[in-house]
Amino acid sequence: MSDGPKVSVLVDSPAVWRAVRADLAEAREYAYIQTYSFEGDSVGTDLANALLAARAPNLKLLIDSFTRVNQSDRWIAAPRNLFDRALREEVRNTRRLVRTLRGAGVGVRFGRPFGFLGRNSLRRDHKKLILFDDRVAYLGGVNFSEHNFEWHDLMVRIEHREAASFLRADFLRSWEGRSQADSRSFPELELDLHVLSGRGNRETFAGLLARIDGAERSIHVISPYVGPPFTGRLAAAADRGVEVHLVTPCHSNRAYLQKHLFAEAARSRFHVWLHPGPMIHMKCMLIDDSTLVTGSSNFDPLSYHGFLAEVAAVIRSPAVVGAFRRRVLEPDMAASRRFEATSGRPPGTWKRTVATLPVRAGTLLARVLGPSAKRARHGR
Repeated sequence: MSDGPKVSVLVDSPAVWRAVRADLAEAREYAYIQTYSFEGDSVGTDLANALLAARAPNLKLLIDSFTRVNQSDRWIAAPRNLFDRALREEVRNTRRLVRTLRGAGVGVRFGRPFGFLGRNSLRRDHKKLILFDDRVAYLGGVNFSEHNFEWHDLMVRIEHREAASFLRADFLRSWEGRSQADSRSFPELELDLHVLSGRGNRETFAGLLARIDGAERSIHVISPYVGPPFTGRLAAAADRGVEVHLVTPCHSNRAYLQKHLFAEAARSRFHVWLHPGPMIHMKCMLIDDSTLVTGSSNFDPLSYHGFLAEVAAVIRSPAVVGAFRRRVLEPDMAASRRFEATSGRPPGTWKRTVATLPVRAGTLLARVLGPSAKRARHGR
């Protein structure tokens, strides 16, 4: 039984799945799950079985269409994967699970179709939301696939009727294909929630950039993907004396972003720490040890410039911030080694240009193609 509204941090998939499975079993009205990836492996099968056993009459599973082209972090149609028996079987089992769920009355939809000739391929719904009975909501980075469950990740669990209702409304808009940006504050939880539609994200992110610019003592980031404009703002904060530390995985599945980050770190005053464990997938920023920003959104150009629908939480609760420090930030930094430029000095102009060119080119393209909220409203 709940003893009142609360926010808690769940670290890594075993803790997340235990809590989700228990809440799903207790749901009596509805269970809505939104995920970027749902795959026909043991994790996807466990989720499907839990939904089939659920007592709630209203069950929905919303999967981004990304799953139709990418599974196990691999492109299904890539030539080297065409004859991979394990991958092909996983793809077939994903389809079987979807058919089984639909046959049992569970609503399953693939959101954001790619469109003619893939013209909407970049505009993904990246949110991860789990909702039960206007009672409990989860948000964060965990997807339902084996490889994602192996990653170091985080979900925020919220027990609060109004917050869960706010996120339910966003889920249903996404389900119907009409996402829109929205924000709501919940003072009793010391929590702000932001849902980003993938159009006009820059306007919403302006608040986070302002928090970075206003930091007085410290900024700690744990994320696999950090790029412009966040790297520039973090460098500026470090230049004015703020202690800035970024924890990122030793081996990222987006090497081009990591090369950019290393090049920026070699010439800036912020510190990068390389975590040796599983791939880090959480997206967290702690500012002045008092404000925690987390959710599904990476700190990179694709999310910032308005291609990805996201959900983010701004948490000011000292209890939640303290739990994050004890259970995530401090052990992760203790386990990491500090990145050092191999030459012992900042890279030359040419080397830095080569290292950062893909991200700079992508950022320029994203800036042009990613519409602002005003342009989106006027249909331009």
